[in-house]
Amino acid sequence: MNIDYPKVLVVSHNCFSTTGSNGRTLGNFFINWPKESLAQFYIYNEVPDSPVCDNYFRVTDTEALKAFYKGTKVGRTVKNEVVIDKIEGNDLLLSKVYKRHRRKTSFNYIARNFIWDSNRWKSQKFIDWIDEFKPDILLLQIGDFSFMFKISMTIAKERNIPIVLYNSEDYYFKNKQSFSPLYYLYRSQYVWQFETLMSYASHTIYICDKLQDTYNRQFNHESTVLMTATNMVPLLQDKKDNDPFVVSYLGNLGLGRHESLIDIAKTLQEIDPNLYLDVYGKIPTEYVKSAFENCTGIRYKGLVSYQEVIQIMQKSDLLVHAENFSEFSKRDLKHAFSTKIADCLASGTCFFVYAPENIACTEYLKGNNGAVVVTDKSDLKESLTRILSDGELRQIYIDTAQQIVSERHSAKDNGEYAKAIIIDIVKKVSG
Repeated sequence: MNIDYPKVLVVSHNCFSTTGSNGRTLGNFFINWPKESLAQFYIYNEVPDSPVCDNYFRVTDTEALKAFYKGTKVGRTVKNEVVIDKIEGNDLLLSKVYKRHRRKTSFNYIARNFIWDSNRWKSQKFIDWIDEFKPDILLLQIGDFSFMFKISMTIAKERNIPIVLYNSEDYYFKNKQSFSPLYYLYRSQYVWQFETLMSYASHTIYICDKLQDTYNRQFNHESTVLMTATNMVPLLQDKKDNDPFVVSYLGNLGLGRHESLIDIAKTLQEIDPNLYLDVYGKIPTEYVKSAFENCTGIRYKGLVSYQEVIQIMQKSDLLVHAENFSEFSKRDLKHAFSTKIADCLASGTCFFVYAPENIACTEYLKGNNGAVVVTDKSDLKESLTRILSDGELRQIYIDTAQQIVSERHSAKDNGEYAKAIIIDIVKKVSG
């Protein structure tokens, strides 16, 4: 074993990626990590394009379903240049069945867990792949399906290796009132499996302080906060020459965010008819598409690559982040911390956030003065007018944001912190 760089097996839904938010976040933990000391098992039909790793094993949901019904051996090693699998012939029917049941209902949660828990997907090829790699430690990204907990626990216990958890969600605490007995069956299974996992895990890495505080009140465990990291740097220019101002939103358009974005766009038009909100991202429904088309202040620009995202962020005059203000969203987003916040802070562009108070990202940015934060619609016009007209104030926010990035969002520093955690755990276990 190389004690300076123990062999880490990462288990997650998404693969390492330079573009996808989950894959990019995981990859940032392993900057400068030797490729021979890193491997990943993942389950989405994605292509890895990250430079941190070249040793992957993938079993997709459709393949697991195929193995469950037909007993077919599934799974494959994956290289960065491999294309996404095409689904043809008899597998097309299984793919359609899977897609029809992707909606997150209690029945679908139970069914998906049952199919994976059956282990009919698990091949000797998969076992040999792990044994050939000989991991010293396993890192699991927490999700809302418990079958990944069981897969990770089985791998770790059979090889007597420790587990580190990366947790960016509060799924364990998301109970709701329901008349469905299936919901309570799903929740009881999830809670039990998660508690079992926590009792085995050596350490948990959280995405933000608020999430760590909540879990610390429930579990007595070793933990660290490593916030989403970024490599972005501002453009080397003193002043942007956009006329009129360029105000941009880049990111997820689901979760009711379109309502808050429309509030911002309408307010910009009230301030100056030449001001618009440029929106980039994938429109989730026809309803959202229609709402944008009926808002004069929205200019929908479509979905762009991550490299284009970086350029747009750097060249804009104001970057916007928004969350929905419904009572459900206020509860559901309590611990939410968007992965794009680090990039926004590092971009060299003033950051404007319109979101409910008492949620993780709002508290963090307001407490550190890293962004203009508006938590009430009645304050929106005054705050936008002020920040658009005051260049010195924008620069104060930009300078503060750069300091925050240096202290808590540096990809290089966070990679070193993650390395120290992993090495310390492996040393303790190996004696």
